[in-house]
Amino acid sequence: MSLAALLLLADGRFPGGGHAHSGGLEAAVAAGRVTGLEGLASFLTGRLATTGLTDAWLAAAACAGADPARVEVECEARCPSPALRHAGRVLGRGLRRAATASWPELAAVTVEQHAVVLGLVARAAGLAPPDAAALALHGLLAGGASACVRLLPVDMADAMAVVVGLGPLAADVTARAAALADGPLEDGPAWSAPALERRAEEHAGWEVRLFAS
Repeated sequence: MSLAALLLLADGRFPGGGHAHSGGLEAAVAAGRVTGLEGLASFLTGRLATTGLTDAWLAAAACAGADPARVEVECEARCPSPALRHAGRVLGRGLRRAATASWPELAAVTVEQHAVVLGLVARAAGLAPPDAAALALHGLLAGGASACVRLLPVDMADAMAVVVGLGPLAADVTARAAALADGPLEDGPAWSAPALERRAEEHAGWEVRLFAS
């Protein structure tokens, strides 16, 4: 069941709501920072090394059994952007709603931040903390590739080739996040991405946009 659950949660067809979010890519494209596959690779590499590590650690910690309310406090403390905190809650509520149909015990979950909810969903599905961390990074990478195809004249096969190329880095970040999940929450990673956060605030004020974030 664990493998089946892992594949289910990693499947883009699982109705968690991630398709409506670009993870900051739409704003980066508008700013001219991502214009093609090379820019996509650079953008995703930066996300993996900063906020990606933090989100993967949060998911792993929640999956490992840390108090969800405390994990959510640590999550929000590490995200200075109100727009990104809002997007995280929207995504978390969507994932919780979809996952509760398969694991009814998740109806009792009250936290909302996506990384924390993802860890709790992984735990309910019988997955281990490294799986939760991997799922967080899979969403970052696959979501970025999917958004890129909708924003730029890029073939999906080529965008996914970028993701495959980042596989070794993602595996390293997954291992680091899972190892950190065994330590005190207050000592967890707190990497920031100032450009991502600034653009998220600007993006939230756009009258016309393709993605919610």
